[in-house]
Amino acid sequence: MKKFKLLWACLIAVLFTACIQIEEEVEIREDGSGNMAVRTDMGQLFEMLKGFASAEDLQKDGLEKAMDTTILMKDLVDTVQELSAEKKALLREGKMQIQMNMKENLFKMKMDYPFKNLGDANKLYNAMNEMGMMGNSLKNLGGAQQPGPDQPGMIPGGGTGTGIEKISSMYDIKFSNGEYSRTLNKARYDSLMADPKLQESKGMLGMMGDMSMNLTIKLPRKVKSVSNTAAVISSDKKTVTLKGDMIAALDSPKNMEIIIRY
Repeated sequence: MKKFKLLWACLIAVLFTACIQIEEEVEIREDGSGNMAVRTDMGQLFEMLKGFASAEDLQKDGLEKAMDTTILMKDLVDTVQELSAEKKALLREGKMQIQMNMKENLFKMKMDYPFKNLGDANKLYNAMNEMGMMGNSLKNLGGAQQPGPDQPGMIPGGGTGTGIEKISSMYDIKFSNGEYSRTLNKARYDSLMADPKLQESKGMLGMMGDMSMNLTIKLPRKVKSVSNTAAVISSDKKTVTLKGDMIAALDSPKNMEIIIRY
């Protein structure tokens, strides 16, 4: 159980702190099935942490211990009481890999979630982005717990909400046969920007340099049209990449909107 609490705490760190690099990749197959993957690199966060904490403090809090763990989400989702049975069924097929090594400034996480059809893909996105409900559940499982012998008590950002965890909810994601779209939801965006915690986090992010937030869509057929002129289409016209920056996305969210028809 302590192992699961540690893994949840690491997940919270990614959801609730300044993510340095976020790579989102969506693969859609001809039959409508596919996979969503999110890769996050927060190694620079450890560099910052070393500037504020002594080696003794880091050792005391257990952060000097390296970790390389892959877990199946089916082992965890049943512990989240607020999740509906349908959402649990969608999320339980996912898996998560966490690599953490303070000495090497290594802090990476990769999440993979397969889907059987485009309808499930839409529901899966909604379940993943429902941070108000999911975030509170994660904090209850991880950050709110007292650290134990094998559970670090100073996972960066554990148990706190900064508003950054809601950034993906600014957009409505929709899958349909022949189209993928990511469009701004103005009501959710306005609500996010009104959050004082988010404004405080923006200041912190601005001091951390480049904060990439990139999207790659792999398609079963050739692209017919792409709405965002900044997007890059591969030579075989089956992959679309849109590169962005987290601060820029918060200031000009429409720059990360995209509609792909194929």
